[in-house]
Amino acid sequence: MKVVVINGMPRSGKDTFVNFCLDELGEYGHAFSTVDFVKEIAKHCGWSGQKTLKDRKFLSDLKDLLTEWNDVPYQQIRSEIAKIYLIAEQYGLDHDKFVIFIHCREPEEIQRFVNEYKAITVLMRRSEVEENPQSNHSDSEVFNYNYDVTIHNENSLETLKLAANVFLENLEKF
Repeated sequence: MKVVVINGMPRSGKDTFVNFCLDELGEYGHAFSTVDFVKEIAKHCGWSGQKTLKDRKFLSDLKDLLTEWNDVPYQQIRSEIAKIYLIAEQYGLDHDKFVIFIHCREPEEIQRFVNEYKAITVLMRRSEVEENPQSNHSDSEVFNYNYDVTIHNENSLETLKLAANVFLENLEKF
């Protein structure tokens, strides 16, 4: 089972890249975000689902609180990975074929995934979004990590899809 942590500035193409990978992987591909559970809690607090600067700060602050309180976001991802592992065991599926993508922003948390799962780290770059103002430390600290792979998303969707395919073909080298 390979774990891939993906990061990049907002609107850099992370979701599109991961979705291209998931299309190729089929049942062996899964994706989670360390803010998935945070977003569910935020909805109960009145968050509308928008991603304005104010909303992004709220989500980042809420994630910080949940992390400090009981490490909830990280533990949620660990739980999802464990479920996939158990399903693979139950159905006799080849663990080595599974690829789990984790969207994660904070350098310390990225390192935890690397330490625990030997995760491969990917930085998605898109120059036109890198100068945009950020409202929270999670988005501002994207470049404060030494990633294994950098994907430049400067061209067409076809080019990004090709980059996803090349990434998957070379995944075993990591």
